[in-house]
Amino acid sequence: MKIGILGSDERALAIGRLLRSGGHEITFGDPVKERANRAAFALGARTQHPYDQAMCSDLLLITVPRPEIDRAVTALGSGADAVIVDAVEAERGNGRHSGAEILARKLNSSSVVRALINMPQSGANVQICGDDPSAKVLVESALRACGCVTTDRGPLSNAIELEAPATAA
Repeated sequence: MKIGILGSDERALAIGRLLRSGGHEITFGDPVKERANRAAFALGARTQHPYDQAMCSDLLLITVPRPEIDRAVTALGSGADAVIVDAVEAERGNGRHSGAEILARKLNSSSVVRALINMPQSGANVQICGDDPSAKVLVESALRACGCVTTDRGPLSNAIELEAPATAA
């Protein structure tokens, strides 16, 4: 499966290692190209512009820190063909809606799945939420290839139950 990772920090690298263990083809993108280059080099993967990742990947995992989401959405552009996985670290959105619901609205996409909230590892039970059944099946398939199991926690609105409350600044 072709999987793009939009992000380049240690968490993005850990997710990339997990997905490569399942035989997936991984690309790294980042709103800051130099960061994508470093991540791709560290994993022996290639880089791809976020827009191209959205158009050419089966799955596109967004792993950038929550404050960089708007920059990432701008880099993606509109019309993404990929299923989008909100894999941003587990901080809650605005208190009423999950971060994943907010992301789905920003992308105007019903194919957003919330998954990989915690640091991933083979054999993990990964909880997922999403509104598009075929998108969830694709995410489950990708994770199963890496030795993970999934628990379907229902619609995207349930993702707020998986996310930690936002920390006070």
